[in-house]
Amino acid sequence: MTINVYEENGATVIAPEGKIDHVTVEEFESKILELGKEHDALTLDMAGVEYVSSAALRAILNANDLLESKGGLTLRNVNKKVMEIFNITGFADYLIIQ
Repeated sequence: MTINVYEENGATVIAPEGKIDHVTVEEFESKILELGKEHDALTLDMAGVEYVSSAALRAILNANDLLESKGGLTLRNVNKKVMEIFNITGFADYLIIQ
């Protein structure tokens, strides 16, 4: 997995590529929580994410909780397969997904 971070229109964007699973989740969670402490809001660009495990869901939930009282966490470009996981688990009702 690769994690790209960049600024876009004044927002910090995290763009992971590959699978976020038990092997890669520690790096993903560390990066997203680190940036969540530094910024009021984050955008998680999921265009390059093929799969999310339950560990990835936990990491996204933790980041969302960290940012909820600030500007929030927004997900975008979620593919059909990952969106299905968000729908089945109820995460689609809880997260801001564009």
